[in-house]
Amino acid sequence: MFQALSSQILTNLGELEGDYRAFHLKNDIAQSILSFSIASISMLAMLRSDSFFFKDNPDLFMIMAISRIIYFLITIFVMIVTLKTTKVRTFDRLVSGWLFFTVVYIVLFDFTRPSDYITTSFAIIVPFAIYMLSPLKISTNFLLALGFSAGILIVEYFLKAGIGSVPISGAIAAQLVVHALGFGSALQLQSYRRKSFKAYMEEKDAREMVAYLANIDPLTKSLTRRQLFNISESEFLRYVRYHRPLSILVIDADHFKNINDSYGHHAGDLVLRSLSLVALEKKRAQDTFGRLGGEEFGLILPETNLEQARIVAERIQKTWEKSPVNLDGEMIHSTVSIGVAEANLNDQSFDDVLRRADRMMYKAKEAGRNRVVTE
Repeated sequence: MFQALSSQILTNLGELEGDYRAFHLKNDIAQSILSFSIASISMLAMLRSDSFFFKDNPDLFMIMAISRIIYFLITIFVMIVTLKTTKVRTFDRLVSGWLFFTVVYIVLFDFTRPSDYITTSFAIIVPFAIYMLSPLKISTNFLLALGFSAGILIVEYFLKAGIGSVPISGAIAAQLVVHALGFGSALQLQSYRRKSFKAYMEEKDAREMVAYLANIDPLTKSLTRRQLFNISESEFLRYVRYHRPLSILVIDADHFKNINDSYGHHAGDLVLRSLSLVALEKKRAQDTFGRLGGEEFGLILPETNLEQARIVAERIQKTWEKSPVNLDGEMIHSTVSIGVAEANLNDQSFDDVLRRADRMMYKAKEAGRNRVVTE
């Protein structure tokens, strides 16, 4: 029943469930550390009341004192391990194990308490604290809280003598109320947190999409000139620092104006888009391809010397030559001229390499087009 109720109230995160838990892991750890601290301090503080209730039985008081110190040390150990935890699954196991240990500890030691001791307060506080302070799943918290309540009721009202039916009814009613309040409050808190995370992720995705669209040329789906230059400058700085090979291709569509004049601008757009797709297919994952302007594109090739870059350029040139564009059944043939340059120690900036590659591209044009020219 509680699963059906929680599924109606809690926001379903689907594939984001793992991201949601990982995103809140640090906060969950901090919340758990607070719970560990409160529990351990409270357990030591109970030694004062133990000394009062067991003043006539020093042996039993000693057992209680030792057990509380052991509980304190175990809690401190779990706290230290939890602080170093980086995985959600490990965190869940630690917290659920500690909560189970705490519930069993309190229920078992209720046997040593006189009836009507502060058990009534514990019976109300502990279940509610589990619901409100535990970062575990609501179903897990429900089972832990329910187990505690059942254990306390069995010990207090069935295993101890002298308790009448009226207190039993009142205790059961009080437990039902605290579970209803705790479970409802936990549902509201979890729902708010999940909705906030979902809204955060949607906003983050929207910002990333805006940034992506701002860096992508809408016609050719390649990088914009600005983004291409940003990446190229970074690659050039890496070349300066580590002296690793860096080459660039400048690719220009031949007789592009004639295509626009003969077939219309729609055909020209189609040719540029198709050329961009061919270059994107032929480049490597680490290469960067973008539009320099008009019918001119640039391809940045890190870890690539001049000869290797020439091979890439010829592959693009030959593939494009054999890839006519279909415009309503009419095949438009086009070629490209490509200039290739490699960065050298005399270059002061990426622009120096780009200018040399651009000059090589114009030499390819002057030599008859549909070819690759290197330095």
